Amino acid sequence: METTTDGRVLARLRVIMGSVMLGTTAVLLAALPVAEAQQPEASRTIEGDITNGTDATNTSSGLTAVLHREGPTGHDHLEAVADAEGHFRFGDIEYDAETLYAVSVKYQGALYGSDLDLSEGSPPPLSLTVYEASASPTLLSVPAASFLIEAVDKASQTLWALEIVKVKNDTDTTYVPGPEPMSLLRFSLPDGAQGLQVDTGLMGADVLQVDRGFALTAAVPPGEHEVLYAYHFPYSGSEIALGKSLPYGAESVRVLVPYGVVGVSSDQLGEPEVVNVIGRSYDLLKGSDLPRGSRLSLDLRGLPEASFRDRLDRRIEEVRLEYVAPAGLGLLMAGLIAFALWRHGVGRRVPSPAVVGRGLENADRSAVMEAIARLDEDFEQGSLGEEEYRRKRAVLAAQVAARSGHRRTSLD
Repeated sequence: METTTDGRVLARLRVIMGSVMLGTTAVLLAALPVAEAQQPEASRTIEGDITNGTDATNTSSGLTAVLHREGPTGHDHLEAVADAEGHFRFGDIEYDAETLYAVSVKYQGALYGSDLDLSEGSPPPLSLTVYEASASPTLLSVPAASFLIEAVDKASQTLWALEIVKVKNDTDTTYVPGPEPMSLLRFSLPDGAQGLQVDTGLMGADVLQVDRGFALTAAVPPGEHEVLYAYHFPYSGSEIALGKSLPYGAESVRVLVPYGVVGVSSDQLGEPEVVNVIGRSYDLLKGSDLPRGSRLSLDLRGLPEASFRDRLDRRIEEVRLEYVAPAGLGLLMAGLIAFALWRHGVGRRVPSPAVVGRGLENADRSAVMEAIARLDEDFEQGSLGEEEYRRKRAVLAAQVAARSGHRRTSLD
């Protein structure tokens, strides 16, 4: 299984290298006016207090605060030991508009931190809260889990999926995984899943491949945290059965598939209802209160099967499927869920089936595609030799590429 934890898709979120993964500083700096970026360098003071959120009487004396600086020339850091009151201070810090800043502290195997905006001078005093650690998975629950089939590629027999899982720690103790693989924060994937990309706000989160899925090495502090992951996987035939392990259970489950392209059912969820979102129709299944350690079963049917023309078209054009960015899919999922809830109980429009494959860019491209279809029919009927067929089709395929620029993998 191919996994991606940084690189093109997640680089914008992983702005502090090493142990801290903080994503908002880059956005803040990018939004600064040009005048701010051109300010001369000036010194800053960064200070704050470390408190224990589990036991207020437990002093944070002796803990080490780390100031991270990620600039054009690389990453460096400074350290400051908290005093008897849990106070730390970094003085005379030279500010650079092209550098990203963050502060972190590690306690009992968990990482806590905050990103910094130093563009307008020294920030207000920081408050970093740490918690006592526990390796008991009973601290964790899942208030909501969503599964979306975003696209179907008939030619390659591939499904593109997105999942969003909200993980909650409703205690005053941080969950810190033990040494055993089963103690890690785990998520299941279908057989043959590829192109895994993970997006989460949990700090220090590395992705590990485990049996039937992946796991995160991150600790889970008190509060609610979101894990978003996208991937694609192959299918064969018109029906497949998917199983999703729910080690922490799920208070709420939503499944969305494109209406008219994929049929879906599950004995553990309700009957599908059709929701229409921005011109696309989806089947929505909902369920609640799935117990810990259970397994959600989904039956997908009516999957489109590749024809001879689809397979040949794919080989000749030599098109590479593009990976879907989790951030973009996250916005889509959020919109779909919000719209579905808003539409629930309100009159709905007549559903219009979604369309598999790539959209037509303009009338010229449509005409070229019709010419390709006629050429395919002549070849299949034997009225055209293979060499002439391939030569003519290559010319037409080049015209399609010139008009569209790339092959779409989403549903139009």
